[in-house]
This record gives sequence, C-alpha cells and structure tokens, in this order.
Amino acid sequence: MTLEASFIVPMIICVFALLIYFSYYLYGRCILSQDSYILAFRASIADEEISGSPADYVGSKASLVAGKKYFGSSFPTFETTTEGKKIRVFGRSEAKHSAMGRYFLKPQSGWEYEAAGRASRFEYVKHIRGLTRLRDLGKEIMDNIGED
Repeated sequence: MTLEASFIVPMIICVFALLIYFSYYLYGRCILSQDSYILAFRASIADEEISGSPADYVGSKASLVAGKKYFGSSFPTFETTTEGKKIRVFGRSEAKHSAMGRYFLKPQSGWEYEAAGRASRFEYVKHIRGLTRLRDLGKEIMDNIGED
C-alpha cells in the first residue's frame, strides 16, 4: 500500500461511518417529528372525561406511540403545553455514537435533536353539523326566493 492510500483509506472509512451516523440522526429526527404530531393530534381528539388533560393523555400514550423505532438513539421524552384549543407536543432525543471518538467533525457527546407537533382541539361533529345546518338553511332560503 502506498503512502497516499494509507491516508486516504482511513479517511474514506471515517466518511462512511459519519454518513451512517448522520442517517441515524436524520431517521430519529423524522420519526420524532412524526410521533410528536401523532401524539398532539390524538390528544386533540381524545375525550377529556376518559383520558383527562392532553398532558395526561400524552404521558400515558407516549411509550405506545414511540414503540421500538428509535434504534441508534435514546428513547425520546415528550412534553405537552396547551393554550386554549392549541396543543403542542415537544419531543427530545439524543443520538449517542461513541465509536469514532474525536475523529474529524464527530463530537464525542452525540447529537441532540428535538421536534414539535401541534394540533387544535376541534369538535368535529358539532362543526360538521353546523355546516350541514347552514347549507340546509341556505337551500331553504334559495327555494323560498325562487318561489316568489
């Protein structure tokens, strides 16, 4: 092996390892974003009499939604905030990979990432019934105008 190859081959191997670590990071970030939105949406349509507040719902269902999808990352933590009808779920996790130590650009502590999902509490049945009633009233008014 030549002198140039002895420098280039380890660098290429490190680049491939970094690409794998970046893909773990990106995968974890995408899944966290998806799970945060799913939890926010399900908390927005959950019945408060049964499941309690949105924060209680997210706390009880977070492990079911997250499941075992977070390979290469720590299990995420979720926090919930509510403002009126708006529900926001913040998720945080960390991709810790210590295989490469301090080579090149890889930080030794790992990469932290977070995502947020938001949904509005909306009473869909009342909304649909209200729109249907408005449509029926409009049709009735138009029929009465056409008869005159």
